[in-house]
Amino acid sequence: MEISQPRIRSLMRQASRVEEAGKRAAAEQLYRQILDEAPETEEAWLGLARMAADPAAQEDAYERALELNPENKEAKVGLADMRGEPVPEAWRKQVEAAKAPEPETEAAPVMKKEVETAVPAADGHEEVYEFTCYRHPDRGTSLRCYNCHKPICASCTNKTSVGYICPDCKRELEDKFFNASAADYLIATLVSLPLSLMAGYLVWRLGGGFFFIFIMIFVGGAVGGLIGRLTKKAIGGRRGRYLPHLVVVMMILGVIVPGLPLLLSVAAGGVPLFAFITPGVYLFVACGSAFYWMK
Repeated sequence: MEISQPRIRSLMRQASRVEEAGKRAAAEQLYRQILDEAPETEEAWLGLARMAADPAAQEDAYERALELNPENKEAKVGLADMRGEPVPEAWRKQVEAAKAPEPETEAAPVMKKEVETAVPAADGHEEVYEFTCYRHPDRGTSLRCYNCHKPICASCTNKTSVGYICPDCKRELEDKFFNASAADYLIATLVSLPLSLMAGYLVWRLGGGFFFIFIMIFVGGAVGGLIGRLTKKAIGGRRGRYLPHLVVVMMILGVIVPGLPLLLSVAAGGVPLFAFITPGVYLFVACGSAFYWMK
């Protein structure tokens, strides 16, 4: 059956190349993506039947291909082999002949290069890209993740020393780097919150003069760094994806809680907003320093 949608044609070409490279899991994922968007794609059902690891999924895929084309020889032969049923030898030879690679010619390398850059679509328009981003189906791309080979657009790329990596693979690699447990998050809270409350209380006691605002630019970083280092030491130097954010939240609470009386007074019009400049400068500088030490 002829595939009319340019995007589906592009995905089918990509899936075929991944299948030829022997990457069964990646090819299966691509065929399933195609079938989610175009379940009437006969060739995708055949590809899924060849690449699926589950025999039940293979059999179901062959049956779906036969529903679309009852005369499909590959599906008939595949089902017969799975069920241990005999098939005419002529059918098997036809299937093997269809799968055999075409003989290469001298012009083949040039043609391949042209196909990868631009492929004429059935409606006369030109496909600028061979792939579409797996996270943004409406974006064409020529980039692929070096780890899982999924196509990724420019906004999804993360550059490494060996190539571009997709967000999913990057997160998997980071998960190996982050070794903090749930207990470490609890310990970090119990350590950073009291320290932040003490620091916040002292910041409010300093007042809001220009001299203290200037001093806080330098002192805030040291205080934030101290809170970050002590917290990290308490959890044995382990790293967590959200530990820096947790400590920053504790430091914000450490300023808000001692300043609640003043906050209520501002609402009543009893305290000028100028009094909040010193705590604001402290939070800005100290939180950045603590976040750095907790990374």
